This record gives sequence, C-alpha cells and structure tokens, in this order.
Amino acid sequence: MGYKKTYLYEEIYDHLKHLIEKDILDENDLMPSKRKLAEQFKVSPLTVEKAYVQLMDEGYVYSIEKKGYFVGKKVTLFKPAKNNKVYNLLEKEKLTYDYDFSTSYVDTEHFPNQVWAKLAREVLSEQHHQMLNDVDPMGLYDLRVEIAKHIDIYRGIEIDPKQILIGSSSNQLLSIVIELLGRSQRYAIEDPAYPKIYHVLNTLDITVDMIDVDHNGLIVSELKKTNVNVVHVVPSHQYPLGVTMSIQRKKELLNWAYEKKGRYIIEDDYDSEFKYQGKPIEALKGLDALDKVIYMNTFSKSLAPSFRVAYVVLPKPLLNNFTKISMYHRCTVPSFEQYILYKFMHTGSFTRHLHRMMKIYKQKLDIILNILKSENDFRISGYESGLHFILSFKSKMSEDMIIDKLKINNINVSGVKSYKNAPHHKTEEVNLVVGYAGISMSELETGFKRLLNVCKQYVKL
Repeated sequence: MGYKKTYLYEEIYDHLKHLIEKDILDENDLMPSKRKLAEQFKVSPLTVEKAYVQLMDEGYVYSIEKKGYFVGKKVTLFKPAKNNKVYNLLEKEKLTYDYDFSTSYVDTEHFPNQVWAKLAREVLSEQHHQMLNDVDPMGLYDLRVEIAKHIDIYRGIEIDPKQILIGSSSNQLLSIVIELLGRSQRYAIEDPAYPKIYHVLNTLDITVDMIDVDHNGLIVSELKKTNVNVVHVVPSHQYPLGVTMSIQRKKELLNWAYEKKGRYIIEDDYDSEFKYQGKPIEALKGLDALDKVIYMNTFSKSLAPSFRVAYVVLPKPLLNNFTKISMYHRCTVPSFEQYILYKFMHTGSFTRHLHRMMKIYKQKLDIILNILKSENDFRISGYESGLHFILSFKSKMSEDMIIDKLKINNINVSGVKSYKNAPHHKTEEVNLVVGYAGISMSELETGFKRLLNVCKQYVKL
C-alpha cells in the first residue's frame, strides 16, 4: 500500500491555512514571523518561507516589504441552508428481469474472446507507437479499406475507402452529417422510428416531418407532400417494425432524391448482417447511381453494443465539405480499438464470426417459430432478418397495460406504440417488439412460453 509523502513545509502551510479559514486570523492580520514559526516547528526559516510562498500563490496571504506577511482578503463562500431531504444522486439501480426480450442485447456467450485478446496483444506489440498517436480524423485508413471490402461483398456497395468516416456511434456520425448538410434543411424520419434519431434532430432544433411506414417501407407518396430535403430511413430491417423496403419503393425513394438538387437519403443499415432466408438484400446505396445516399452502419449488433465503432459513407460532395472542416474534428474511436478491429477483419475472423452467429441466431429463431406453430392467437412478422420481430395479437387490454403485466411477471419487452411520434389510434391490436439475441439458448424456450402465457390471459377471442 502506498502512502503520500508529506513535506515539513506542507505541515506549516496546513497549519496557517487552518487559522485563516477558521477565522482565527482575520483579514489583514499580521501573520507569525518566519523566525517564530521556525522555532515552533523546529525547522529552518527557508522551510517556513516555502510555506508562505505557497500561501501567497493561492491568495491566502500577501507580503509587505520589511513588515511581514498579512492575511489576504476573505470572501465568504455561500452555503445553502441545510435541507433534511436526502437526495439520491446515484443512478437508479438497473432493473433486472428473469427474461429480457429487449432489442439492446446480443449473444455475448459466443464472442471470440481468445481471438480478440490475441489480436490485442499483437497490436500492443506491433503498433504500440502508432496507437499512441491520433489517427486520421476520418479513422484508420487500413480499417476503412477492410470496411469497404466488407460492404462490397455483403451489401453490394462499391465505394472508395476514402469516403468512409469512422465514429463512435451512429448518433455521433448523424450529428456530423447534419453539420455537413446544414441545420436549416428540413428533415424527415420514419414513423415509428428509433427514438434517439428524433432526439438527435430535435436537440439540434431541426424541423422534423414524420412519414408513415407500411409493409413496403417508408411511404414515398407521403414524403412527396412535404418540403423535406433529407430523409432518414432503415430499409433493410426497419426499426421497430422489421419490414424490408421493397425494390419498387427503393426506386421511388431514389427518384425523389434525384428530382431536386440538395436532396439526400440517410440510409441506416441497422441489423442488416443477419438474414435467414435467401441472400442478403442489396442496400439502397448499392442502387444509387447519383451519389445521393449517405450510408451508415455500426458494429453494435455484429460484435457487441459496448463496442463503440460505427461508420458512414459520405457522398463525394459531402466528403469535400468534411475535408474543409476536418481540422476541427478528431476521430472519436481510440486507435487501439481501430487497430484490433482492422486485424479482426483482415484475418477473416470477422467473417467467420458473422457466419457462426448467423447459425446461432437462426437456431434461436427456430425455437420461437416452433413454439408459435401451435399458437393461433398470435401473429409474427419482421422475423426474416435481424435480431427482433413483431408479435401481434388482439387484446382486451392496451399495449402499455400488457407490457406492465409482463414486467410484473419479470419479463421485459417493448411495444411499437412507444416508438411512434404521431398520435396513437385506439386499436385492439397489441404489437410487441421482441428481441431474442441476448437470451441464452437454454432459457429462450421457457422464457418465450412464459411471455405467451401471460399474454394469453388478455387475448381477445
């Protein structure tokens, strides 16, 4: 156990400071002489002088030549009246549930910890000098090359790695995109949508239009009725509804962007890595011939939510704008993490991890689908890709009340209504947003059956 060494002059300093702060010595009082204090503390006058210099530096005393040291001006610090009420400033204890069907979690049991640790050791050994310095404001170039290869193979997007900007989250990158496009633009987002998207725009005092989503994705005909120039969409696996935007709707949306100069589409490719039937759906950006789509994605689902790495592909006009302001930006992802992720992708470990997790998530989904085969009162949608689905049923209770009943039974799940910004229309249908990635294989069947059993009590026949 280490102890802080206390010097003799510090003891004298503390003694004198105490006399001043406790008002034993008043403002402008003459302080004890160096000789007297040296005798009292059995030290040299130089040690006492050192204590006085420290007090002068902090404003506690001042000196007058040939007269000595005096107490400096005192300022009374305001102290609020004591309140018997005790305020709990600590964060509320996070609630835990027996079965948590939140969409915030992924399967962490099968993360390749040993591979990741090995690569981390390699980075510490091989790149120890480079990782201590800042990387390019747009992120580590080698990592951007690997990301470009990945989205070319898996998402059908051919781009120059120099167009990729790396950041710590989609929200952080969205803020940069807004800075490049301008806050004066009118923006639109899907309804329902991930609440943080609306929050980012609202915090920046941006006018936001809400555009409804149907089974084909964002309704472009509704978008055309607005004065919007920038629209944010999640076409591959819409959150929370889980619908995939049809090819016809994608072309309509691109045509909308092409009609007018200054229009852009922000494509958030959330949950796109995991598709369980057929080949992956081509990204909207892969169809974009005029560089009007700003493509965004993150590693929070493919690796882990705590892994704070996201990226955006900037159209070349916006890339030029970012280059002009890049001196004011620093990459928000530590170099160490970027080097590890680069190695993880370059060695093929990321691809192997995706394939392995695809099989595991498919097994989890099959457990749920097998249970629902014998349940006629429930309907499932949006499950063909991603890590969540919508469970729908008619009920004599509201969606919020059903969710409360589930919480009482130690089951956590959210409802679609909580993601809608438009006024809710009263309906008998309950739509639960069920995430299954974070629940272990051994607990999933029991947990999902318990969820259904609670809901069955309130099904309207």
